[in-house]
Amino acid sequence: MEAIKVKTGVLKNLFNRMMGNPIINKEIKSRMRGRQGFIIIVAYLALISFFIAVIYLLLTVDGSLSNSDPAFLQTVGKIIFSTVVLLELLMLGFIGPALTSGAISSERERKTIDLLRASLLSAGSIVFGKLGSAVAFLLLLIFTALPVQSLAFFLGGVGMAEIGVSTLMLVVTAIFLCSLGLFFSSLSQRTLISTVLSYASILISFIFFILILFSISVLGGINTYPSGLAEDLISAALWFLFSTNSFFAAVMSEVILIEDQSLFITTNSFLGSTSFPLPSPWIVYVIFHILFTVLLIALSVYFIHRPDR
Repeated sequence: MEAIKVKTGVLKNLFNRMMGNPIINKEIKSRMRGRQGFIIIVAYLALISFFIAVIYLLLTVDGSLSNSDPAFLQTVGKIIFSTVVLLELLMLGFIGPALTSGAISSERERKTIDLLRASLLSAGSIVFGKLGSAVAFLLLLIFTALPVQSLAFFLGGVGMAEIGVSTLMLVVTAIFLCSLGLFFSSLSQRTLISTVLSYASILISFIFFILILFSISVLGGINTYPSGLAEDLISAALWFLFSTNSFFAAVMSEVILIEDQSLFITTNSFLGSTSFPLPSPWIVYVIFHILFTVLLIALSVYFIHRPDR
């Protein structure tokens, strides 16, 4: 009981310190008092609900929904759950950078950045204030979609482990995307430039992974893979590289959970089975993006603290 009270007290103090940041209070109030925040929430849930309705409609048309086979219903539940998670990852990629790509650059454009620097707030407080308000809004979007995800429970096939892993990945993704937009905003003098750089970096990363997948498929078709230890090392390197991609990490973690009945470890990779176990992609994804987020936040603090030239 004492340990629980201590942890509760620490979390309460942390929450009070965050809400004591005047930038967080200002940003959250201004976002939720306007129409934009509610329009985004409605559009976000409407799009997810639309795709779920389409899935139900397709199953109803061919009569599959009346199928009483538990295995089939569990498959439908997994499809609905996976669709919601992938849609959330996709929409977070659009919304996250938009919330923070103008956080600092807009202050420079309005000539108010010097007022922030001259205030009692440190550069870290400014960064966490801007970041915290954006992350809080994205967390609101993530948790408002949980009731839609819970539709899969009526059909079965989805456990609490999948809910927990997907929610963790979504939260880490939200924080990372906001940090990415904030980094480019602190680096750039114009909001347009920071916005373009934020979305360009995301797009380039996906194109990079697509090109690697294409290369792997071509090499696999002509059987040019090495064998033995070299094959295992290449498999591990590719595994860790692709595990940093949100869609790959989400899809392959689900596949591993279904086929291997494992949430943490697998021995299957791109080039077949390896001689050593590999971590599930969601583990690599979470650790990598947490470390990258810390780096982006540190750089953002540095660029805000550095005088403009």
